[in-house]
Amino acid sequence: MKLGIAMIPSLEAMNAVIALQKTLLPFYSLSPLLGTQHNLPHITLLQGRFKNDTDWVSLFSDLHNYCCQQKYLLEFQTTGLEYQLPGWLFLKLEPNILLFDAQRFIFERLKDSMFLIQEDYLKDTSSYSLLERQNYFIYGYRYIGQSFHPHITLGKIINNYHFLNKADVYNLDIFNFKIEGLIQKITLYEMGENGSHANTLYALDI
Repeated sequence: MKLGIAMIPSLEAMNAVIALQKTLLPFYSLSPLLGTQHNLPHITLLQGRFKNDTDWVSLFSDLHNYCCQQKYLLEFQTTGLEYQLPGWLFLKLEPNILLFDAQRFIFERLKDSMFLIQEDYLKDTSSYSLLERQNYFIYGYRYIGQSFHPHITLGKIINNYHFLNKADVYNLDIFNFKIEGLIQKITLYEMGENGSHANTLYALDI
C-alpha cells in the first residue's frame, strides 16, 4: 500500500476547493471527485511506500511540536491554476515556510524507510525533470527537496488532456480567484486513484 503525509485545510477552504472542482468539470473531466470524507483536498508533504515499523504516532507528534516551536503561521493562499503533464491540474500556493520546513522535517525522518517495488519502476516519468526523476527512482516520489512543489491537486484530466496547454488554463474565467484558509491538521492517508487522499488512517490537529 502506498501512503501519504499531508496537511489538510480548514473545512471552509476544503469546501471552496470542492466547489472550484465542480466549476471546472464542464470544461475538463477531472478525477477523482473531491470530498470532505474521502478524496480530501490536501497539501502533500510526502508520498510513497514505507517500512512497516514506522512509528507514525511519534512522528506526527514530533512534527506537531516542531511546527509549534517554530511558531509558523498556519495560513495559506492559492495563487491560481497550474497545468502539469501528463494531465494534472493544480492549485498553486503562495510560498509558505511552514510547508517547506514541514516537508523537510518529514523527509529527513522517513527517507531511510522509503522503498520501491518492481511495479514502481515501470512508471512513465518522461514528463519529470531530471531531479524529479532522480527523486522518484530513489524514493518513489518526485516532489522532494528542491523539487518540492506545494499545491492542492484539483484532479487529473482523463479526457483529451494532450490537447490542453497553458493558454487553455489561463483563459479560464476563474483563473484569478483566490482561496484562503488555515491548515487544520496533518494526516497519514491511504493513496487512492491518481495519488488521492482516499482514506484517512491517522490525523492530528495542528
